[in-house]
Amino acid sequence: MSIAFGGAVAFLFRGVNLVVALATVLLTQGAMTKDSYGAFVLGLTVVGIVNAVTGGLTASAAYQVANKREPPGRVFAGGLSPALMVGTVALVAGLVGRSALGGIAGDVALPVALAATAVIVNGVAAGVFLGMNRLVRYNVALVAPPALALTAIGVTAFIVDMRTPQALLGAYAAGQWLASLVLGAMGGRSFIAGGRPDAALVRAMVAFGALAGLSSGVSYLNYRADLFVVEHFEGRAGVGTYSLAVYVAESVWQVSGSLALATYPHVGALDRAAAAELTTRVMRHTVVLLGVICAVVFVLAEPLQAFVFTKYDGMASALRFILPGVLVYGLAQSFSGFYTYQRGMPWVSAVVAGAGLVLDMILAVALVPLMGVDGAALASALAYSLAMAGALAVFLRSEHLPLRDVFRIGRRELDDYRSVLSRLRAFRLARQR
Repeated sequence: MSIAFGGAVAFLFRGVNLVVALATVLLTQGAMTKDSYGAFVLGLTVVGIVNAVTGGLTASAAYQVANKREPPGRVFAGGLSPALMVGTVALVAGLVGRSALGGIAGDVALPVALAATAVIVNGVAAGVFLGMNRLVRYNVALVAPPALALTAIGVTAFIVDMRTPQALLGAYAAGQWLASLVLGAMGGRSFIAGGRPDAALVRAMVAFGALAGLSSGVSYLNYRADLFVVEHFEGRAGVGTYSLAVYVAESVWQVSGSLALATYPHVGALDRAAAAELTTRVMRHTVVLLGVICAVVFVLAEPLQAFVFTKYDGMASALRFILPGVLVYGLAQSFSGFYTYQRGMPWVSAVVAGAGLVLDMILAVALVPLMGVDGAALASALAYSLAMAGALAVFLRSEHLPLRDVFRIGRRELDDYRSVLSRLRAFRLARQR
């Protein structure tokens, strides 16, 4: 298969999500003060943590439909049960937090809880679509929630003229719940047919989802937890600056994520040796593409700060500190795919991410007081790199592969890109006729 072509197709869908996320960042940071934007970012970070921890239900739903041949409606109902239970806990926590925390934290607790609940439900729907191999619907399930949330935020900020963190997080939650209705309508009868899930199915989904969710949750914290360290030492204004640097850096991972996503079904279906070989091919493509993109972003960091993020001095410097780690950790998605879909060991990725998280927090506590947001960026870069170096050592040793298989670019990779160019030329000629 052509990894370059499959990755390009997946990237088109992810590109839409990237544009929506960028529009959300630009709209909110432009409409709010630095302190208010910092509070908004911290609220979204909590939603993101819940999404990452419960994101294992997405993988679990896809696994049950695709591999276990369970009816989609039965799996959707099975995933919805724990999703709503977790959502109920989140809502209760939000209500308690609203009265107990006070201040800005109390104001945003309930909208954050509402948004987190909707995000969990949307993740289950996305997993069912993925398991059904309905890739268009799956990608809509990824794009519709943030797109509708962006629309709701825009209406709230510029038509209703409410620009507080509480109001915009409430709008974000409303957009997520509207997306839940849209996805339910898209699922139609397939989300209803199939019978009620039994306890065994729910237990299996929760067990698989817990392991996968642990990995994604720790991975998410690996490049988000230091926001709270920044908030402690630098205040909410520092959170706003650092979060923008992290956002731009994370955008680079859309490429490596697209390459990995294009090969996940094949990694799961091939025998172990062939899957390991395919994984190293994805890693080689990742090194090439991310290397070029990171170099471009490094050069453009100052213009981005000067013309786009004018209120956030120091963003460019933090971005440049974090980019080397982003390049190295871009290999994590293909590594995770191999151990999750081929070996059935999602906990391996959790161990790698956990090691990175511990390193990140230790380094951040030491470096942020000395270097400010640059210290947080450097801490993340070092943690990413060290964690991924250990992961690669384990992978190569267990699969009996030399290090050059990850970094040596050969004729096969170049042929992939020639194939993509040939398809693009053929498409252009067909359009001209």
